[in-house]
Amino acid sequence: MIVNCVVGQAGSGKSTFIEKNFPSEEYIFFNVGKILRSMFSCLKKEQDNKNVWEFANPFVYSTLKHCCLVSESTGHDVVLDGFPRDETQLSHMDRYLSTPELGKVEVVIHALDINRSEQIKRIKDRNGSVDNYQEQRVDQSRTDFDNIVEALEHIFISGNSPISYKIKWYNQVDGGFVFSREATNR
Repeated sequence: MIVNCVVGQAGSGKSTFIEKNFPSEEYIFFNVGKILRSMFSCLKKEQDNKNVWEFANPFVYSTLKHCCLVSESTGHDVVLDGFPRDETQLSHMDRYLSTPELGKVEVVIHALDINRSEQIKRIKDRNGSVDNYQEQRVDQSRTDFDNIVEALEHIFISGNSPISYKIKWYNQVDGGFVFSREATNR
């Protein structure tokens, strides 16, 4: 089974990247942010962490597990849009995907890293403006992205994960992304 995780800061172009690189009829998709924003939009100004609803994590983890089980039984790879969002979610994903009943698992992290000014511009273009909530979300998403990268480095260095990890980095070019480099833990 291959699990493709498309990660990046808020507004980095994760969904657009997926549309251009993963034909919808060939993959199982889980757009975490879209589902949670739809379900919990009434709470967006009440959360402490502007990028992750902690109370939603059990739902997210359960859905991830179901996507992986369907992938295992059908042979269709999984594409996760916006998961993991932070190092805690990465840890949960690594622990679950390491279970022996899933067999051989390869995780491909597609890392879309953009600078803050481009991030603000994209969010402004999408929403019409950037309010205080969006500013906080931008800062939180940048911190979370950096923490995911750091946690992945620990997985690579420790060499303890039975999962084959590959990180594919993409550079921002003319509002889009171009493959830059990759690293593997094997």
